[in-house]
Amino acid sequence: MVVDENDLCFFDHPLDHVPGMVLVAGVLDVLGDRAPEWVDAAGGRLRLSMSFDRMCELGPPVLLSGGPIAADDGPAWELVALQDGEAVSRATVRFGGTPAPVGSGREGAVPADPALVHRHRPENVLLGGAVRVERAAVLVPPPGHRLAGAGVHTLGALVESARQMATMLGHTAHGRDLDAQMLWLSLEADLPTGLPVEVPLELWWEFAPARGARAVFRFAVVDAESGEGYGRLQIGVHTLSRAGYLKRRSAK
Repeated sequence: MVVDENDLCFFDHPLDHVPGMVLVAGVLDVLGDRAPEWVDAAGGRLRLSMSFDRMCELGPPVLLSGGPIAADDGPAWELVALQDGEAVSRATVRFGGTPAPVGSGREGAVPADPALVHRHRPENVLLGGAVRVERAAVLVPPPGHRLAGAGVHTLGALVESARQMATMLGHTAHGRDLDAQMLWLSLEADLPTGLPVEVPLELWWEFAPARGARAVFRFAVVDAESGEGYGRLQIGVHTLSRAGYLKRRSAK
């Protein structure tokens, strides 16, 4: 796998490790080379599951290996990224299949606290608890950008948009310091392929508190005009303070 430190998309600023998006892009690049008819298929779907087992270091080569696996509902692959003989990331990819529903959440709504709506009897509570939803537009990369496509929302650009929103929410919703370091633990994606850029997309996030240093950000990929759901993204992260991150790096 090529790790180009001069690539200003992934190395936007100096880093002391290979960022997770390089590993994601490496997986997508392999699939684009081996199965372009699926990666670019209009009206298709990609389901991607990745784990990030340890930090990928700059310098030592990264070998991405694997191959097709048996699946009932379309082509599938398993890939592993190896560095110095150890796995830094693992990925399972499936194409096709039925998309996961992106609903409004009303079906499973939890009633509001009776005290907050001045009711004593639970059966008299006719309001669900308030849900804080953050929405952000998915921007289309300019022509020539590493993640730009030929008139479609690329899978890499959608994942990168979600990564950026998770980073932003770590600061704005979870109160992380601006110099905190967010390390990826996992990525789950169920996304459309070949979706034209003329479809305006947003990422929607229902507020969920962090659990200590860890958090899972779950995003719905939604048509900004119609509200139609197109897919889902989920990113699990472990966030360290700057001092905690430097301590961890010095102990490696």
